[in-house]
Amino acid sequence: MRLRPFVSLIGFLVLSANVHAAAPSPTPDAPAQALAASKAADLPAPILLWPSGAPNAKGDSDEDKPALYPFLPPKNIATGCGIIVTPGGAFTLRAMDHEGVNLGRWFAAHGIAAFVLRYRIKPLYDAPDYLLDGQRAVQFAKAHAAEYGISPDRLGMIGFSAGSDLATFIAYKPLAEKPDSADPVERQNSRMAFMVLAYGGQLPGPGADPKTVPPTFMFCTEEDRSHATNMINIYRAYFDARISAEIHLFADGEHGTGLAQGDRQIGEWPNLMFRWLQARNFLTADPRAAISGHVLLDGKPLPHGSITFVPVDEKLPGTHASHTAFIMNTDTPTADFKLPQDAGPAVGKYKIEIREDATVWVSNNRAPTRGLTPEQKAAYIREPGWGLPTIDGNIRLYTKVHPGDKEDITVDIKPGDNPFNFEIFSK
Repeated sequence: MRLRPFVSLIGFLVLSANVHAAAPSPTPDAPAQALAASKAADLPAPILLWPSGAPNAKGDSDEDKPALYPFLPPKNIATGCGIIVTPGGAFTLRAMDHEGVNLGRWFAAHGIAAFVLRYRIKPLYDAPDYLLDGQRAVQFAKAHAAEYGISPDRLGMIGFSAGSDLATFIAYKPLAEKPDSADPVERQNSRMAFMVLAYGGQLPGPGADPKTVPPTFMFCTEEDRSHATNMINIYRAYFDARISAEIHLFADGEHGTGLAQGDRQIGEWPNLMFRWLQARNFLTADPRAAISGHVLLDGKPLPHGSITFVPVDEKLPGTHASHTAFIMNTDTPTADFKLPQDAGPAVGKYKIEIREDATVWVSNNRAPTRGLTPEQKAAYIREPGWGLPTIDGNIRLYTKVHPGDKEDITVDIKPGDNPFNFEIFSK
């Protein structure tokens, strides 16, 4: 399915000017203040994307030299996942602190190697230049993946405001690898494994290929109405094209919140994003596996509930996600569950949690009176006790075959298909 055309790369600048707030007028001593702050911040040294000079460079200042600031996690918590961070600023400045350095340090503390991008901006440069900077950043990180301890196939990008616009255009217009290039960076493509959009982004323009858009996480606020509207449209376009995406819209919060630490609502978005990365298997090199089977409770199919696989023996704690399969019994009470490989857990050892949230089976999408005459239906639902609550107490949790057992139920998930059939007992 084709994505709806919205804006071309050339027309994107006009739209960005309307969507993003204008940059404040600089004070005469702003460069000196920035230099002093940079020295005080103890930042990692920037790594030039083109050591011999960037294409179309118009001078020899820092602003003519696109670069990456690497924030690398300690080796004992490094997941092998990497992310390019593109701060916002309407392409006339870069919010390098709250949408750059703060994010770089947050990711590194969570085992993810982050590379904050210093891309070129207006009025010195224009869209083709900072698009090229972003594409080069992805290629550069891939080319130096071994040096930075990351997996090239688990490298993504997060953008804020205009930085999200840049991220989307990099996703829509990826550079192909040039295997015979004398430049080792150009031997890599600029495709991302995933993308995170924070209060920004643009719809695909003509010629964009939906297949180049990676799984995407988005967040914004209703208060930031113009950006939220645009992000809803992006999500809808991705949804229509069957691109995996997750969006979170919080009620309150201005444009440009960054991490929003301290806010008990918006401040949850980094944790939601981390769990999304975890569930999508970007935090481990272990492959995903398919699981299937059914659950019997006291010799009968579990009426309605779920089964959760909780990791217990990870090579690096926190890198494997718990995965839940719901037992719905849609047509007949078989208590079957299934997760395909692209939605299943990573290989490893897991503890089993089985929940029973109903004691009587009633199909969740088929009326039990289907096929009966109106008179028969009326008689059926008038039977004593039909339709009344039957479950007492809380949702029932089973982690052992019998309540008195000492050992929890555990399984080893192997690559490929994993059939599991569980029989548990309430007494």
